Amino acid sequence: MMSRKIELILGLIGSIVGLIAGFWIINYGNDLTNYIQTFTYLSGTFGDEVATLGWVTVVASALALVASLLIKKNPRGWGVLLVLIGILMFFVVGQIWIVSGILLILAGLMGIFRVPNPR
Repeated sequence: MMSRKIELILGLIGSIVGLIAGFWIINYGNDLTNYIQTFTYLSGTFGDEVATLGWVTVVASALALVASLLIKKNPRGWGVLLVLIGILMFFVVGQIWIVSGILLILAGLMGIFRVPNPR
C-alpha cells in the first residue's frame, strides 16, 4: 500500500485554510462587502449575501477535510471530490479561495494520478 502522506498534508492545509477563510467571511464579510463582492463571480441574491458565501465555504472546507482524512482508503474517489470542491469553489467564492483551491486540487490530482512504486 502506498503512503499518501503528501495528499493528506496538502488536503489538510487546504481545508483548514478554507475553514479559516469561511469563518473570516462570516464574521467580517459585512464590513468588507465591497472587497468580497469584488472577488466573487456570482451576482444577484446569492452573490450579495456575504454570510451565505462564508457558510458555503465552511461546508465545502469541512467536506474537503473529511475527503483529505479518507484519501488513504480510496485515493481516486476522494481525490475526485477534492478536485471538484477545489474547482467549484473558485466559481462560488472567487479569489479568496485561491490558496485552498490550489492545495485541494493538487492533493486531489495526486490522489487520482499518483501510481505506486513497483517493488
